[in-house]
Amino acid sequence: MRRRVVIVDDDEISRRGMAEVLADRAEIEVVGTLTHGQAVQYGEGWDDVDVAVVDAADDTETGDHFPGVAVVERIRRRRSREQCAVIVITGHFFDDAVRRRMREACADLFYHRSELRLGSSLQEAVLHPDRMSHDVPSPHDHEAVFRLGLTSSSRVNDAVAYASEHGLDQALRERSGRSRAWARQRKAFNDRARLNPTNADGRPPERAQREPSLPQIERFLRWATRVKANDDQDEG
Repeated sequence: MRRRVVIVDDDEISRRGMAEVLADRAEIEVVGTLTHGQAVQYGEGWDDVDVAVVDAADDTETGDHFPGVAVVERIRRRRSREQCAVIVITGHFFDDAVRRRMREACADLFYHRSELRLGSSLQEAVLHPDRMSHDVPSPHDHEAVFRLGLTSSSRVNDAVAYASEHGLDQALRERSGRSRAWARQRKAFNDRARLNPTNADGRPPERAQREPSLPQIERFLRWATRVKANDDQDEG
């Protein structure tokens, strides 16, 4: 049985290199090499794909640095795990944010780039994903996750999508608007995110509140997307 494969990576050299390596095996047919943006728009093309190899991150993005998450979510809307295996490759292997987000997106396998530096390793992962023990790992820094207000019921990807759709990240940097508008925004955001209100040290706020504060939301979004604040960008 031939495996029909799509490769998703914003690095052209990586895309072409993986495509050539996989094409060396007669049992593998590379049916597409896409950028993250193209992959999100691939639509019905995913219906004929058995395996997707997706790069998790793009550090050149001005927005979310993990565009591979949206790609995996788009695949899962059309294809179940039984229909299409999703293999995530990343240099951000130890980043808890991408681990949490790829688990939410229902990726199947999660590799550090160095683990697939041999063509034979990539070929075997594509041909036999069911035999590989590379499930998406859980975050390892539980204290940092706790300080952000994350729980098992929190929805990181939904929160990031809401912030992007409503320009919340930019609004937080500018801190413009009226307090009542911010109160509505905080509630709407947390209806998606489901964060526990916490201070920067992870403790509950001194005054009881149902929604996370603006500083907490900003900390959370910076963690989830790796987008730097304006001050950080100026320092670079």
